[in-house]
Amino acid sequence: MKMALKSTLIGCIILSLCGCWDGKNIQYFNFVNMIGIDYIDGKYKIYAQINNLASMAKQEGTGNTPNPIVVGVGKGESIGMAMFDLLKENQMRMDWTQTKVFIFSDRLLAKGIFNLHDDLMRTRDQRYTPWVFATNEDLRKILSTKPITGNSSINTVYYQPNLLYKQMQSSFEPVNYQRFIRASREPFETMLVDHIKLSESWDKEGKPFILPAVNGLVALKKGKSEARFNRKEASGVKWLKERTLRGILPMKDDQGIFVGTAVLKNNRIKKTTAYKNGKRFVKLDINMDASIREQKKPLGLNEMNMLIKKNVMDEITKTYEIGKKRAVDIYSLNEVWYRKGLTVNEDIPELELDVKVNLLAANMFELRD
Repeated sequence: MKMALKSTLIGCIILSLCGCWDGKNIQYFNFVNMIGIDYIDGKYKIYAQINNLASMAKQEGTGNTPNPIVVGVGKGESIGMAMFDLLKENQMRMDWTQTKVFIFSDRLLAKGIFNLHDDLMRTRDQRYTPWVFATNEDLRKILSTKPITGNSSINTVYYQPNLLYKQMQSSFEPVNYQRFIRASREPFETMLVDHIKLSESWDKEGKPFILPAVNGLVALKKGKSEARFNRKEASGVKWLKERTLRGILPMKDDQGIFVGTAVLKNNRIKKTTAYKNGKRFVKLDINMDASIREQKKPLGLNEMNMLIKKNVMDEITKTYEIGKKRAVDIYSLNEVWYRKGLTVNEDIPELELDVKVNLLAANMFELRD
């Protein structure tokens, strides 16, 4: 009798555990893939790009069915209230677990991101993995851009900026949200975020085609934006990153005449602090390998080596000086002092450069001759 009772009890327990009791059908969800956030007239505006998950997956045997991009908008006194406002008109349950991109407006970054972070990450659905961009464009248009080819919205720079960076190392290194928040909390680190603009340089079917492009960097300190730099102004940043594996350097002679391009890679950087004549310095010893890609003017090996070194130093110095004029420590030189446990103030340290270039390849015999 006891065995029969135990068997019945165990059977009831097993039956209650069987089946996908918490299973959800994805067709009843709206999945948010990109989030744009703005701050206007004392209120937050949140933009959500919604895509069909099937359109984001690799499929075979499917036709060229267009994938419409849907952008929803919510407004409120806080991010939480703006998200709640967005849900009011959503026809199905909204899922935030597939968010791959955060795009923040310049206005929002000028206000600061820490209050935003607290509200944005209050739900367990959000992750720290999305890519982060800044923009001064209309966020509705930013989130509505379509890829050059194909129908999947993931074929844009927003979703896979690391792939473009691997090919175009002279571009800026993309930043994910985890690194964005961590660096923003450091007292003397300047966080650099890719700035996006909309370009109509391309045509599709004979009509202008709008595409997103990185047009520069935004510098943030302690969670607030300090200044924006275009691509030319920020060109020196890539030479101070050891993760730059293949940077393109346009070379000009003393008269400013273009003489060719060099490919620089394997950056090795040593940073040391010094105190001279009552001023704080950071000395950068930079070692890099180079090869000639284009040569418009006949030069010897030593001349070419010196020309590469001069142009690298010019780019680094010009970016440093532009940042200093805008009161931005664009190379985070104060952080070098801070990490060594030395006294740090808000003044930007002076910069001292020592660049060594090892010319490896491209027409070596002609250069030696």
